[in-house]
Amino acid sequence: MSNNTIHSAFEAVAALAPQAVAIRSDRGAMGYGELDRQSTQWANYLRRQGVVRGTRVGSFLSGTPDSLIALLGILKAGGTYLPLDPADPAGQLDFMLADSAPAITLYDGSNPCPEPGRSPGFVDIEDIRLAIGDESEAPPADDTSCEDPAYILYTSGSTGRPKGILTPHRAVLRLVQNASYVNLGPGETMLQLAPLTFDASTLEIWGNLLNGGRVAVIPSGRRSLDDIGDAIERHGVSTMWLTAGLFHLIVDNRIDILSPLRQLLAGGDTLSPPHVRRFLDTFPDCRLINGYGPTENTTFTCCYDIPSEIGADQPIPIGFPIGGTTVHILDTDLNPVPAGESGELCTGGAGVALGYLNNAELTAAKFVADPFSEVPGALLYRTGDLARVGSEGAIEFLGRLDRQVKINGKRVELDGIEAALRQCASVTDAAVAIRDDTATTKRIVAYVTTGEPVATADTSALQAALRAELRAGLPEHMIPAAFVFLDHLPLTPNGKIDRR
Repeated sequence: MSNNTIHSAFEAVAALAPQAVAIRSDRGAMGYGELDRQSTQWANYLRRQGVVRGTRVGSFLSGTPDSLIALLGILKAGGTYLPLDPADPAGQLDFMLADSAPAITLYDGSNPCPEPGRSPGFVDIEDIRLAIGDESEAPPADDTSCEDPAYILYTSGSTGRPKGILTPHRAVLRLVQNASYVNLGPGETMLQLAPLTFDASTLEIWGNLLNGGRVAVIPSGRRSLDDIGDAIERHGVSTMWLTAGLFHLIVDNRIDILSPLRQLLAGGDTLSPPHVRRFLDTFPDCRLINGYGPTENTTFTCCYDIPSEIGADQPIPIGFPIGGTTVHILDTDLNPVPAGESGELCTGGAGVALGYLNNAELTAAKFVADPFSEVPGALLYRTGDLARVGSEGAIEFLGRLDRQVKINGKRVELDGIEAALRQCASVTDAAVAIRDDTATTKRIVAYVTTGEPVATADTSALQAALRAELRAGLPEHMIPAAFVFLDHLPLTPNGKIDRR
């Protein structure tokens, strides 16, 4: 059997070690052979419901072994899975369901699910549990290609309309097979912490199940730091992924819960050098990796193995392209910029998605013919991120092109202000936004954490000190007009800074 799809690669791993543990959860352990058997029965059930190659299957399942069994079953049936979050606004869910038009949508009747009766295609997994015992354990005939979409993830768009990204099987295989940026294999247990609607779950699930490792599944929803720490200890977690925001929060408040880890990947936003330094000082034997990449290039584009000697005031590069990936720093005409100069980070290779669902215009604008590839039809994804190659060859992330705004006719780079704030002595993390006070008046507002409470009486002096520090490196028009001091920056359910 060719291992050019996610499920065929999984079946090969399961055949080699059927008794090895694949999933750990509050229900106990499930072996590779049992996961293979049950997911095959799910696949045969879904086939009888009309799921074939290319059929879209929605899933509100998350945080249980059933959610992973379902994903494998959908893929084995030839389908494309569409993760959905019942906590999303009803209007957004309505749009995603209408846009993707899944033939079947799975939900768990024992958990909240918005209007499960809204469509005849909604199926309670309890009904599947009752039915699959009679299903064959022989895999259905499989004609899936590595170019077929494995899943669709919706991300927020600048217009407010979510964009459905079509990710093919080969993009996931490129992420997790023969990975050099992280150790994946039978010796590792990774916590499945990210929502299935967030592409970090791709690494957490398939990075382990396609390499003989273990996935530790914990109930979905918002988890406290105590919950995360308990899961790490109880399930013997050795490797995990954290968004930058959650990493900073844990380092500030419960760094002790990370002590069992051998590897920690963090990213999704800019990493704070002081937090990185504190982590490395506390756990010198744990490998810390900065992971960068848009969903359109399947979780990671670049990674940086952070050296133990990095300084507390030294920005963290995003590093180097992972295997099967090319990266180019280009000008607006897609020509390479001179070494050391900034430009748009564009990426090619096997990780590039197929495009946006039902959005040919945006697909054509962001996924362009790759002029640097000899592969027919190869695409280059324009990330919209500003970057440059540093003096030591590592790529440095400089911010978003769409985070450049004009105030009083002068260009302001919000990400540049955030980077400067994070280098201030009293600042542990920062976010910057533009406030429109009137139709014609805009001002820069900085939201800052200092690692300890700031008394109201002290804010004026602290603001003055921060402005003085910033003026040493920023022009006057980029100095924030106001500062808001917070205990911690608010995070989205995906763990990124909630800029809204």
